[in-house]
Amino acid sequence: MPEIRFPGLATGIDTGAMVKQLVEVESRRLRAKEEERADQQIKSDTLSDLQSKLDAFRTKMRALSDSGLLRSFNSASGDTDIMTASANSNAFEGNHSIQIKQLATTDRWVHDGFEFKEDLVGEGTFIYSYNNEETSVTTTASSTLEDLVGLINNDSDNPGVNASLLLYDDGNDGIYHLVLSGQDSGSDYTISINGSSTEVWQADSAFTYNSENAVTTNKIIDLDQFGENPLEGGEVITITGTDRYDNAIAPLNLPLTSNTKISHILAEIEDAFDGNVKATFGNGVIYVTDGASGASYLSVTLNYNPDGSAATLTLPNMAFLKEGGATTADLTGFTISDFTRTQAAQDSMIKVGGYPSVTPVAEIQALSTTVVALGTETFKLTYDGYETSDILVSSGIAGIQAALDALANVNAGDITVGGTGLGAVGDTTFTFTDSAGNVPLIVLDDSGLSGTHSIAQTTPGQLDWIKRSTNAVSDVISGVTISLHNDTYNSETTNYDSVDLTLTRDTEALKEKLNEMVTAYNEIVTFLQEKADYDPETKTAPVLYGDYSITTIRSQLKNPFILAAGGFTSEDSFAMPKDIGLTINSDDMLELDSTDFDEAVNDDYLGVLALIGAMKTGSSDSEDIKYYSAGTYTEGGQYNVKVTVSGGAITEAKIWTSDETESEARTVDAENINGNTVTANSDFDVNGNPLYPENSLTFTVDLTQTGTLEAVLYVQQGFAGEVKGNLDDILTYNGRIPVSKKTISDYIDRLNDQIESEQSRLEKFEDRLVLKFARLERTLQTINQQMAGLNMLG
Repeated sequence: MPEIRFPGLATGIDTGAMVKQLVEVESRRLRAKEEERADQQIKSDTLSDLQSKLDAFRTKMRALSDSGLLRSFNSASGDTDIMTASANSNAFEGNHSIQIKQLATTDRWVHDGFEFKEDLVGEGTFIYSYNNEETSVTTTASSTLEDLVGLINNDSDNPGVNASLLLYDDGNDGIYHLVLSGQDSGSDYTISINGSSTEVWQADSAFTYNSENAVTTNKIIDLDQFGENPLEGGEVITITGTDRYDNAIAPLNLPLTSNTKISHILAEIEDAFDGNVKATFGNGVIYVTDGASGASYLSVTLNYNPDGSAATLTLPNMAFLKEGGATTADLTGFTISDFTRTQAAQDSMIKVGGYPSVTPVAEIQALSTTVVALGTETFKLTYDGYETSDILVSSGIAGIQAALDALANVNAGDITVGGTGLGAVGDTTFTFTDSAGNVPLIVLDDSGLSGTHSIAQTTPGQLDWIKRSTNAVSDVISGVTISLHNDTYNSETTNYDSVDLTLTRDTEALKEKLNEMVTAYNEIVTFLQEKADYDPETKTAPVLYGDYSITTIRSQLKNPFILAAGGFTSEDSFAMPKDIGLTINSDDMLELDSTDFDEAVNDDYLGVLALIGAMKTGSSDSEDIKYYSAGTYTEGGQYNVKVTVSGGAITEAKIWTSDETESEARTVDAENINGNTVTANSDFDVNGNPLYPENSLTFTVDLTQTGTLEAVLYVQQGFAGEVKGNLDDILTYNGRIPVSKKTISDYIDRLNDQIESEQSRLEKFEDRLVLKFARLERTLQTINQQMAGLNMLG
């Protein structure tokens, strides 16, 4: 229970006030510590504010530190209703004329329909493919048309098809129609309504790179499956197999080079089957899907032929994954004949500057008959994933034409059948419209035929338009994305007009970035003037006054703006920021002279970009020693190199900067010399900082020379990159600001401990004073009582 105190009751003296005053006097040391803590906290908060401003400045410098990204362009379309465009830093100034034949569209199929959306569709399986990826949904006896829409849309394996209901009375009790729409445009993204499952083959093992599943961009020689010996030339990957009707495909050899990628294998598999299969890649595994559903004799084999080379490559075995025709689509009323294709997936077609200017060539394929079939026999043809019904040999050319025209992907006039028919020796020809370009080979099912028959391409189709699967075309003009909105067909001239696209240099965007940088820099200068500079008028020293790190930070920020950029000389168009209008005035404020900047841009636009954001681009003044690359820690600047070559080998290499003498040169370690390539030492101090400015600088030497070779290597780094690097040094965990803040934080922690100890001491001091005065009270009370007793006796 706390002690109840009534000081001064016996004596009339306010001992509590005396204790408080004495404790107050004793608290001078505590108050000094608390004031010091408050001052240190203010300093820490001020450094945090400075850190935020430096970080914001670094963001501005980062946006300027890569000259390749500083190039900016305005794009103007001659008709924005037809076409618009945007350009990035990879574009170039110029004018282009664009013709547009057609836009890319998505695939769309509409079912015959039901009277009510609540009508039952029955129990069964509905199978469809999209971009050659197959899936299925299963209905029950109680499933409605509306339920089927939900089953398709909510299927986790849906490859990209949207299902919906279209309300339209077709006069035949078809009011609610199931609509299937592809999500992507382009001829690859077609919807196929399948009568049964589609054949799929899969590699039995994965390609790996550094023990991880490979991706299509990995080079074959970099795969774990490639041996240690290098390619010698002549090595090939051979693709063989059979098509869906067990016809052997012609073997295709893919030459294996240092640049062959997995994507090249996929493309060659499709070429080997003339577009009648789809080769895909996932989790390191190759998949090959038949282009049409149903029973299939498809097979694929990959073989490596070293042709005597010591280079080894382990290819996977292609094995059967899913059997074509094993699962039947048995949902009554939902076969392909119950749907109408209202919009075909097609590619966009454009010309740029009249290119391509070739005359279109119609593809011709020929079905050769050397031994005729009987007239009563039948056969089938498959074109681009769609199979005809049985064709009677005796029906001749007319029967073949009718069967092809009946396919959902063929319109009248797309394919013209001619020649002899299968009832006579000779060729049956298939001539495609010249707007089709190169098309898949028609595949013959001759299982119901006697005689000898084969199909081959006799004339490859050639299209006179550039085809893309999207209406946002980004790979025909460097750095430009063209957005197509309409075609340019002119019905009066029956030709395609051109729309002009103009690309002009956008220097205002660069100037805006520079002005943002200037503003951020000047905010730091103003902040430091307020927080770190002594005020002679008020004779006050602000919180950061006398901090050595602030002086260093100021130099790191200012010097790149007043000195030549690393590696730049008088031979360059611009070497210092002032050359392009950036100067620091008498108030230490950074300024951009817009007139000087515009003149510099007009004189040498790329030179301006280099001075701002060159990213350690290099050159050499010697033909014998060539710059190769700079490392992450290589500083921009000039480097003197001296190399001794004897007997076709480098025996010694030395490097020193332009600020050093040869006596201060560093000798390159022997392990950093590999043939004709020399890489400067990459030593670091205990704090992880590079010891030498040439860290990892790499150059090559002409080993046909003999003796001592010398060169000057120039590593150019724009001033923005140098400032950003300095800011990185200042702001990283071991930089000046974080270290200063950590020092202050540690000091505050010590002050807190000292304050806590002092507070404890004062509490004890106060307790002792209270006890002393209490004892004094009791003594005086006793004396008073004794004196009162004596007075009574007297």
